[in-house]
Amino acid sequence: MKKYLIKIVEYLPISIKSTIKNMPVIKAIQASLFNQFLRNEKFNAIISGGPAKGLNFPVTLPQDKLMWLGTWELDFAQKLKSYVQKGFVCYDIGGYKGYYAGIMALSGAKDVFIFEPMPSNADSINQLIVLNPKLHIELHQIAISDTSGEAEFKFMTEDTMGKLIISSFEKEVTSEKALKVICQSLDDFVSTGHPEPDFIKIDVEGAEEFVLKGGFKMLTRKKPILLIEIHSQEIGLNCYEILAKIYSNITVFETGEIPGGTTPNICHYICKS
Repeated sequence: MKKYLIKIVEYLPISIKSTIKNMPVIKAIQASLFNQFLRNEKFNAIISGGPAKGLNFPVTLPQDKLMWLGTWELDFAQKLKSYVQKGFVCYDIGGYKGYYAGIMALSGAKDVFIFEPMPSNADSINQLIVLNPKLHIELHQIAISDTSGEAEFKFMTEDTMGKLIISSFEKEVTSEKALKVICQSLDDFVSTGHPEPDFIKIDVEGAEEFVLKGGFKMLTRKKPILLIEIHSQEIGLNCYEILAKIYSNITVFETGEIPGGTTPNICHYICKS
């Protein structure tokens, strides 16, 4: 039953997969089947639809279900894919399990560098790299911040999510579990001979402004396209103050407007020169 259910899901068109989540009865049936037959299952699957179509992905259910279906943050993933051009050097800062890095590589990026300090996520990324030998993806198991050195990294409510202790995001829901991680600034990273990026995705659970501060010289010089997940209005204003010194075109993905007082608390900035 498990094998057949996996095959059925993989061959469903992406339009149907996207529609199911808006159909309460069908969504409930799907959830029931997943919980009964596929809960805690681990397997490798080729994503059959969406921006990550063709990516060989190590799936752990239930947390990877939407990535397996190809519908994970679909609108944002499609926007990300639209910005990556053939031959680009891309950085994925806060790479989670490598899903977005896979989209970048599939879109023709020459090199994709993933920065992800969490050991469990790094394990998943390493599996993804092995499963996709033709994609140019390189993992750096470090955190990107404003300075280089060692820092405390706190786990959040899920063991696959965490943040640097300097982040102001959701301090009240951070667990007591922590580890020491190596940090490096973007300016230091490129100064060691790594290629400067044409495109950067940033999702660092509230440490966005520190990433920008640590890469200010490189960002000013190169002006790569940025897609940044912003985790509060206060953090967004701090980031906007930095970004406005570099970029002439800064908009909010969810509204299409310039960041301001009505910007959603959690949103994405798109920055272009």
